[in-house]
Amino acid sequence: MMAHKTYNLLFALIIFLAGVFAYSNSFDCSFHFDDAKLFGSSFVQAGDTFADWMRLFPNRPVGVVTFYLNYYFHGLDVWGYHLVNLVIHLINAFLVWWLVWLTLSTPAMRETEISRHKTVAAFLAGLLFVTHPLATQSVTYIIQRFASLATLFYLLSLALFVLGKLRQGNRKVSWLLFGGAVLSALLGMRTKEMVFTLPFTIILYDFCFFKTSPWRWKWRDESLLVAFAILIVFLFWSLGIVSLKSFHPVEPGQGYAYPISMKEYFFTQFSVILTYIRLLIFPVGQNLDYDYPIAAAFFQMKTLLSFSALLLLFAAGVLLFKKYRLIAFGIFWFFLTLSVESSILPISQNVIFEHRTYLPSVGFFIALTGAVFYFFKDRYLKAAIVVLLIVASINVALTYERNKVWKSEYTLWADCLQKSPNKERSNENFGFALYNLGKFQEAIYYYNRAIRISPNYAGAYNNRGTAYAGLGKYEAAIESYDLAIRLKPDDPIYYFNKAMAYRDLGRHETAVEILDQAIQKKPDYIEAYNNKGAIYAAGGQYETAIAVYNEVVRLSPNNDTGYYNRAIAYAGLGEYQKAIADYAQVLRLRPDSADAYVNLGHLQVKLGRFQEAIESCSQAVRLKPRDPNGYYNRGEAYLKLGRYSQAIEDFTAAVRLQPGDYEAYYHRGAAYGKENRTQLEIADYSQALRLKPDYAPALNSRAAAHFRQDEMLSGCRDARAACKLGACQTLEWAKARGFCR
Repeated sequence: MMAHKTYNLLFALIIFLAGVFAYSNSFDCSFHFDDAKLFGSSFVQAGDTFADWMRLFPNRPVGVVTFYLNYYFHGLDVWGYHLVNLVIHLINAFLVWWLVWLTLSTPAMRETEISRHKTVAAFLAGLLFVTHPLATQSVTYIIQRFASLATLFYLLSLALFVLGKLRQGNRKVSWLLFGGAVLSALLGMRTKEMVFTLPFTIILYDFCFFKTSPWRWKWRDESLLVAFAILIVFLFWSLGIVSLKSFHPVEPGQGYAYPISMKEYFFTQFSVILTYIRLLIFPVGQNLDYDYPIAAAFFQMKTLLSFSALLLLFAAGVLLFKKYRLIAFGIFWFFLTLSVESSILPISQNVIFEHRTYLPSVGFFIALTGAVFYFFKDRYLKAAIVVLLIVASINVALTYERNKVWKSEYTLWADCLQKSPNKERSNENFGFALYNLGKFQEAIYYYNRAIRISPNYAGAYNNRGTAYAGLGKYEAAIESYDLAIRLKPDDPIYYFNKAMAYRDLGRHETAVEILDQAIQKKPDYIEAYNNKGAIYAAGGQYETAIAVYNEVVRLSPNNDTGYYNRAIAYAGLGEYQKAIADYAQVLRLRPDSADAYVNLGHLQVKLGRFQEAIESCSQAVRLKPRDPNGYYNRGEAYLKLGRYSQAIEDFTAAVRLQPGDYEAYYHRGAAYGKENRTQLEIADYSQALRLKPDYAPALNSRAAAHFRQDEMLSGCRDARAACKLGACQTLEWAKARGFCR
């Protein structure tokens, strides 16, 4: 017994270490592709309450909760997201181990030869699962947590059901476990829709491993009751979710330049499934964005051969069932769990995605380990186990290498472009990765390639426009935006980008008109309203800007940017109390907004509320210690309160962070003057004037300091220079006392 526990602990440690090492280089991999739906800057700026997140994936609240908590604790630091994804993957590996171990303890299996090796067989299944590189898209690609988390609940539900069947001697414990199975299934269904197959998997499992006599229909059969309960829950939650649009062809726009019908999608899946199997056996040539040929008809040679191969594989499962039912179950599991995403319904424009194999791969590993223990008897079993351990070790290395591809948008799409050079999306997204690196001209080259491949895809024209805008070629950008609008006239983002190009050209009226068009297409387009208000505010039309920001606040009362921008406009009108009230709203919605604290402190200084200003700026400094503005505003408040040494300390911090801030030097000079440190005072005024030679306040203040030092010639020279700039008060004062002629 002690030896058995020791082996289990050792095996658990090996699975854990193998998984951690395989993904040890994934923790700094960036957000990718669909991650932008959750973590795009425009979304985060628009609002980050849980209700905002839920609007993105209303049918997947359990998965969304995990992302929301990640964002709450980690912001946009990818490390925390990858940690959670890896933990889920490790748990799934242990669940695979547990499920295989339970399976080999069922009535149909416990007397078989293979059951003697259940500890090792279960361990190998879990190890192969945790190390296989095909899982990288479900683990390293952050948003595919939906797939891995749904798999966790799927495996847990099935394992609890199996354990409940094995504990039927204690009815209370048994039904408690069945209840846990239903609850886990519910959580899985609210994570991803693929859990729909679970009731059928339960019935299949019960038939394979608990029916030792000819199967007969019994309404009181626990497997049927649990499966029926899960099915009812699924149908309840699905009510109103499934749209008739699911039965329509998928429009172009996600990798193919043409629509894909249900028939084409279904026929293509025959060869796609064979590709999945090939990748499970030989995981080389992985790709996020396969340029996969679409099957137009069933009787094409490739489609017919693929269908025949799959039919033979399924038939093999049927033929192997009686003698090798673990292999048969693994085959049936693979087909059943893949049926939702590789069926007649086009799940998305992509006919193939590696993360779709995450749950089906469990069946593959069950069948593989089963085959090893069925066909390699005692004489060769050890050698076969060593081979599997070597395979797992190779998988660790392959997974580690595959994670390098996921490091950044650039590395990911460079890999896709190498493998799918003639696919529009690979070219466009590689161009976008170059754009984000500031390589605008190179980005335009790949956008043009994408356009040549797919001349009617509006997104490529839009992105080319943003690259031209990055080069300052606004007229060329506008031409590209116009082409995007012609192809897709109802997309507001194209109007918005075109408006920003006109704004940058200084044609503000035209920019506002086009922003109004964007708003007409999307009445709740917050970013368009905010930029429209900013254009008015930049032109000094603060009242008009405030009216626009009022609309932002009305449309999205939990959007802090509306209050923030309106506060700036109120401050421009001199309505400081209203501005302060809006900054208070910003801080209620986003307590970590350092910029709001900085601006609030600035207004409090203007109103003479110096102690409050110090408190606000201290918060800004705590939240954003590299921002000089918090130190500067707090320094002003200290200066007004006569706390000169603290003012000097803050102004020193401000000029250290922003050496070109002439006002910080000027105010530090004033603080030195209050402490009668005249030489330092004069030095700071001189530095302010080196940075801004026409800064009259510094000239006048330096003149006064020279007079205090009886340096009349220097004082008069500065006073006259200030007078030429329109500030003659110091010169007049000096003339009245006979210091200057």
